[in-house]
Amino acid sequence: MNLKPYTDMERNINNQSAGKTALKWTLRGIAIFFALLVVFSSFYTVKSTERGVLSTFGRIQDRVIGDGLHFKIPFVQTVKHVNIQQKKFDGKENSYTRDVQTSEVDYTINYDLVKDNVAKLMKNVGEDYHNRIVVPYVRSALKESFGNFAATHIVENRDKVRRQIEDKLRTTLSKEYFTNIHFQLVNIDFDDQFETAIKEKQVAEQNALKAKNVTVQIEEQAKQTRIKAEAEAEAMRIKATALERNQKLVEYEAVQKWNGELPQYVGSGSIPFINIK
Repeated sequence: MNLKPYTDMERNINNQSAGKTALKWTLRGIAIFFALLVVFSSFYTVKSTERGVLSTFGRIQDRVIGDGLHFKIPFVQTVKHVNIQQKKFDGKENSYTRDVQTSEVDYTINYDLVKDNVAKLMKNVGEDYHNRIVVPYVRSALKESFGNFAATHIVENRDKVRRQIEDKLRTTLSKEYFTNIHFQLVNIDFDDQFETAIKEKQVAEQNALKAKNVTVQIEEQAKQTRIKAEAEAEAMRIKATALERNQKLVEYEAVQKWNGELPQYVGSGSIPFINIK
């Protein structure tokens, strides 16, 4: 049986049909891909440790998105995830005391963001809010507080200075954005010459306290000795008065001291009944 070969026209028709089929499936695949992309881009989740900030064509919305699953318009809206866990930052500042002593201060500051206002914070300040707001206020509060005290006072009343700085920050940092503010002075490094003078002063004070304690001890011993002597003298006075007023008591005391032997005398005279020594 002889098969009639395809003509060129038939081959072209078959090729065009196969091409249209392939194009159709390609377009369907692209459509499905974009459909899935749209679906998955329409939903997003916010963790319990975050708050979502929604933007429409780059414009930040004032509404704060809580944790959970949410919907947004794909390719039109974007979401920024803002961590609301407590913030902890370490810093270093140079400052002058009231008596013009230089100091290098290491500090730590902890604070929370006001959860309901993180959208306003992102809109009005931006993500770099710590360096733009917090650091300048810390620098100002620290320099002002250190300038109120002499260096020795800061060394001796460190926690008082810390509380003053913390109170200033709680007053000056916007309560609209920040809460639960805690400030710690980690280390205060003064000039080496000043620190040496402080150590010498502390040694001198300790030696003076030791000498004072020795003096107090000696005075107490002398006081106890005087009290004891006065008590013994008073006891002797009372005893002597009693002996003077009561002859029988004198004889009783003599009897108490007699050893039972009669004294030996050479020569004449009466022999006493007792000998009081």
